Amino acid sequence: MAKPFSDKRFQLGEPLSSKLIDFCEANYGANAVRVIREALEEHIDRRLENPEIRERFEAARKARLGLPDKVVKLIKKPGEPA
Repeated sequence: MAKPFSDKRFQLGEPLSSKLIDFCEANYGANAVRVIREALEEHIDRRLENPEIRERFEAARKARLGLPDKVVKLIKKPGEPA
């Protein structure tokens, strides 16, 4: 069984904190952090289906990683089909 969830780190507030505790218990004592990670991945993926949000997301990611803002042209290796 997963160790008890403490909301000190995430500061979810009520009723979300209690709902998470109950949801984890209903899922055979699932780890709360794992549940939060899975929920966040699903939420982000769903929101990135919006082209405007995806564009802003990719711009923010490039800026955070210090990537150049230019198009990279991929070329095929000699002997690769077109």
